[in-house]
Amino acid sequence: MNVPSIPPAKSPLFSCSRATTAVLAFATLLAPAFSPTASAAPQASTIVTLAKMREAWVYDLRTKQLEPILKFYAPDAVFLQPNGERITGSAALRKLFQTIMATFHSDLTLHSQNLETSGDLAYDSGDFQETLTTIATGAKITSKGSYIIIFKRQPNGGWQIAQHVWTGTPPPGT
Repeated sequence: MNVPSIPPAKSPLFSCSRATTAVLAFATLLAPAFSPTASAAPQASTIVTLAKMREAWVYDLRTKQLEPILKFYAPDAVFLQPNGERITGSAALRKLFQTIMATFHSDLTLHSQNLETSGDLAYDSGDFQETLTTIATGAKITSKGSYIIIFKRQPNGGWQIAQHVWTGTPPPGT
């Protein structure tokens, strides 16, 4: 008996051209690079780095380490004081920190509420509390408020402070 040969039916679910197969294979290879978990490890590493920078900055302020604290700032960094004064650039920041370190002892504490990154920018936002002890008289000045530090990744891959903002009522005498 001669049975005519009938080609197998093509399922619309499994019909793929070579081009479609190549595109799907390429997408499968690239998917991990664009998934949230692929970027989570580098972002977590950056967050740890920035948190350590914040803690080192506080330590350098408390121990009056002028040169190390200035290295945290980009050359064109801006420091915004609670009174609205804008201090811009390395020379002005040097003068600010020299004055602070020559006038006061600080017990600053920062309590970060948010530390996030996006590309070459990151921010650290939180609350602060500080008692400044005037070196000349021993008088204590207590203040509290909020802060935000905006970091920018530099061409060498490191991070520096681009903007630093303090809010709250400035303590009298500062």
